[in-house]
Amino acid sequence: MQFSSPDDLGFSFRDYSNSLHAFTDAGYAVTGFTAYLDNPQAKHMILRHDIDNSIELALRVARLDAQAGCSSAFFLRVHALGYNLLSLPSLKAIVEIEGLGHEVGLHLEGGFRDVLGGDDDDWADRQRAVFEMATGRSLTGFSSHEPARMGGVSFADQLRERWSETVRYHAYEARFTTPTMKYLSDSSGHWREGHFGLWVDKAPLFQVLTHPFWWFETVPAENY
Repeated sequence: MQFSSPDDLGFSFRDYSNSLHAFTDAGYAVTGFTAYLDNPQAKHMILRHDIDNSIELALRVARLDAQAGCSSAFFLRVHALGYNLLSLPSLKAIVEIEGLGHEVGLHLEGGFRDVLGGDDDDWADRQRAVFEMATGRSLTGFSSHEPARMGGVSFADQLRERWSETVRYHAYEARFTTPTMKYLSDSSGHWREGHFGLWVDKAPLFQVLTHPFWWFETVPAENY
């Protein structure tokens, strides 16, 4: 499957699924971080989803990934206004997402020190504790939400080292980003280097980040 121009692709689920199939048809493995670390392929896409405001929207994308024969990584917040990680609907969603073959990690965020005091390490530890309480297992990976609010990549590197007994990675490590691995993101509903579906066979290794809020079945108003 080939897409000739940016006009061929948007944020519909059809465009999303077609893009995934284009990568798998071209011989790419499409997985989360852990599967990549355990069994990296010469052509490999790490597919990442940061869940900022709705775990229900995450579940829709998780099902699409599985239907396309792909696995992916979902990163969940513990401070979200739109969902409570310890609520029954969220816990059921986590079970389904993992049951579909995906991995679930922590979407770590900062800024609380500036309002409530304490330090970034303490706030990170508290978020990890809530995540582990919700999932019933040790944290193995995390992505930073608005990284500059919690010390940027350098803080995430230090945190991964401090948590290294169980945590294998964070999403912004140099080994997962440009130039080692082509990094593409739909942040703010905009692909700054073109829709990920247009990148098939333009690099061997990718990390593609999506935010399920931007993707829809028919119209964007489904999500707000």
